[in-house]
Amino acid sequence: MRQLLVYILIPVLAIIGIIYPFYGLCSYMVINILRPEMFFWGGHTGNILFNVTIGSTLLGFIAVLVGIRTAPLNNLRYLSGCREFWLLLWIWIATVVTLLLTSYPLHPRSWYYSNELLKLFILGALTLALVVSKEHIYRFQHIVMTAVTLLSIWGIEQRFRGNERLEGLGGSAFGDSNGVAAFGVLYLPIALNMFLTVNKTKEKLLWLFSFVVIALLVILTQSRGGLLGLIAALLYLLLRTRRKGMLLLFAGLAALIFTFTSLQTGDTFKRFEQFASGEELDYSGASRIVLWKAGLLIFKDHPFIGVGLLNFADAKAPYRYALADSEDPALLDYSFAGYKVGHGTFFAQIMPEGGLLLTIPYLWLIIQLFIGAYRMRKTNRHLSDPNLHDLLVGLQAGVVGNCVCNIFINNLFMYFLPIQILIGGQIIRQLQQHVNPQ
Repeated sequence: MRQLLVYILIPVLAIIGIIYPFYGLCSYMVINILRPEMFFWGGHTGNILFNVTIGSTLLGFIAVLVGIRTAPLNNLRYLSGCREFWLLLWIWIATVVTLLLTSYPLHPRSWYYSNELLKLFILGALTLALVVSKEHIYRFQHIVMTAVTLLSIWGIEQRFRGNERLEGLGGSAFGDSNGVAAFGVLYLPIALNMFLTVNKTKEKLLWLFSFVVIALLVILTQSRGGLLGLIAALLYLLLRTRRKGMLLLFAGLAALIFTFTSLQTGDTFKRFEQFASGEELDYSGASRIVLWKAGLLIFKDHPFIGVGLLNFADAKAPYRYALADSEDPALLDYSFAGYKVGHGTFFAQIMPEGGLLLTIPYLWLIIQLFIGAYRMRKTNRHLSDPNLHDLLVGLQAGVVGNCVCNIFINNLFMYFLPIQILIGGQIIRQLQQHVNPQ
């Protein structure tokens, strides 16, 4: 039955992508969230949906560019003027250059993951070209948030069926509990801020429901990094939201939900109490710090091009001796096992594996979103479009929280953070077009 559904979806998605590239793009995002492999118990049966959806969307967009259906060059001119377009291209080129120039033997999957960043560039270009108007921005985010909410409901259901930390909920994209938590943290502040700021009762209830189930998703993962990311996101939201009093009230509510859920799961407090008690970190946490130190040492020795994608696990070995005097020998044995990766997007992936050539565009992609929002606020103090501004604030809070989560996980190849940053840039450009006189 599930295979039959795939066969039905293939022509439907192909037609949608070619005729309506915007909805093809939305379909691709939904498929990335509600992963086909989750419907086929880890199999590859549904993978064709990815290729069909993005391929047909690209064909539909090319049809626009060459003038088959609409004005031929407007999208291309707009696309080339977006800073994020060039930063994503730089990120992909940086990975290619580092792989070509590194002195380390390449990991067998290095080129595969470099190509994943090429796919991100194509996806990002389509996003910038197709999600331009205010109506499309809202529609895109609503569709994505609907998929996130459905995934959260599925995660809660899995928890009660025995998947204690929601492992594998995101398929191969964000399969472990820390990745699931980081994913939830990216979108939770949007639901919360929209609930706080919208006026219609029906919309408020829908956003409240979305917030509650995504919050439960994050909590049920029992991810300590996810908790820190959630706290960071809520703190940023408290600084920027127009409804600070209501946010404080719901922060208290979230704390009650967290406490109740933690009492039900049993092990959650045991994982989190180390933050508050000052007890010695377990090997899962302590090894991350050791590996981040090794990553920084690798970056110091290879500052410009790094050691190449996925080469951290092999490149870290000589640095065990540099840390021998300051770390417990048993912890070093655990941390420097041959298979151990760094569990840190910034300190164990971007900096040591890509050097400054990759670090500069990746960090600038994130930072420029907040610089652009700050400059926009200075010229748009009367909020020409408060609802769009509220969406931007929630989006930025999610980016902050997700970046905190990414300190503890390998998240370089996940599409969701960069795409949210691109949508944030589109919102800023929309708000800058409609500035109220002061």
